[in-house]
Amino acid sequence: MTRWPRARGARRSARGRPSLVETLVAVGAVLVMSTALVVTLFPSTLDAITPSSAPAGNESPAAEAPYTPALSSPSPSASGSGSPSPAPSPPPSAPPTSASPTAPAITAPAMSFPSIEQLDQAMGKRGLTRVPGKAWEGAAFNVASFNVLGASHTRGKNRRPGYGSAESRLPAQLEMLAAKEITVAGLQEFQYPQVHQLRDLTGDAWGIFPGLELGNWRADNSIIWRNDQWQVVETRTVDVPYFHGNMIPMPYVLLEHRTSGRRVWFGNFHNPANVAGEARQHRARALQIEADLARELSADGTPVIMTGDMNDRREFACPFAAASGMVSPNGAAHEGGSCVVPERMDVDWIFGTRDLTFSSFESDRSSQDRKLTDHPLITATAALPGVEERPGCEPRISRDGVVWYCPKD
Repeated sequence: MTRWPRARGARRSARGRPSLVETLVAVGAVLVMSTALVVTLFPSTLDAITPSSAPAGNESPAAEAPYTPALSSPSPSASGSGSPSPAPSPPPSAPPTSASPTAPAITAPAMSFPSIEQLDQAMGKRGLTRVPGKAWEGAAFNVASFNVLGASHTRGKNRRPGYGSAESRLPAQLEMLAAKEITVAGLQEFQYPQVHQLRDLTGDAWGIFPGLELGNWRADNSIIWRNDQWQVVETRTVDVPYFHGNMIPMPYVLLEHRTSGRRVWFGNFHNPANVAGEARQHRARALQIEADLARELSADGTPVIMTGDMNDRREFACPFAAASGMVSPNGAAHEGGSCVVPERMDVDWIFGTRDLTFSSFESDRSSQDRKLTDHPLITATAALPGVEERPGCEPRISRDGVVWYCPKD
């Protein structure tokens, strides 16, 4: 019976003295509450108890991001007064002692450009072809039509009075071409002795077609070009009626301008005069063949120039301009349904397609005054526009850079 009071006393005594565990828990709780209160009231104290940097392996994306102030509404004060006060702003951070984290690089979205082959196919469906880089620029050159008076007309008993032999006249004729910086010329009555002499005097400086290629008697109407300015691409002939309506092959050539890469067709003709009988109908037929050829050659956009002794003035210029669509550097053209011609005309002509710009037209009669020939030297400057001036040309960007496309020529 006396044990129970001791036991109750012992329990009462134990409740009066906290155990060690209870003491430690209470102390820990006080420390946590104190720390929270201090951090709340004085946020800068967190810097003192937080390491300035964490181990590299423990860095988080949040730690790397620069500080951006958040926009928030005022919060009640931690003092418990209940009056709202703005949340304290963090003070400026001191310069970091270690290297600042590098901002992630900004990569532009990848752009995909077509290959040149893909562009060629797409633009080809629109009738456009890629222009080689060297052909982007324009070009200008001087062209001539020159009846040099054939060697057969100044020899033998029927020789033309007052004129020297072809051999004596050709050097001065070539000097006239050189003085005017002619690089392409259509020559009429340039017979085989004169072809041989050209080679003897100039070597390979001039290209020629047909020259002697079709035989001695087909050299009369030849086209010559400066080999340092032009490269021959193609040579052809077309049959044109001459004396008595006989069909004679006459030349046309495709030349490529070495500097610009541009290509031009040149044709050269001699329509029959009335010396062997009335030839008006043969000239009319020849004119139509020549006009049809001009339209055929220019259909793909290639410039065309035609030269020749046509043995007609207005009678040639008006129907030819209407049928071919070409213009002469002396002003002859078919405009608005009517023919436009200059006041003074020769039977010798230069005509060109309208994608050419002509200037500096001249009919030099000094060749007649000097008895070098019985025809004037007809010359003009022809200009080919560059891709930026040519109608219908368009630039495109490929994987290899800018390329230009133009109507086929």
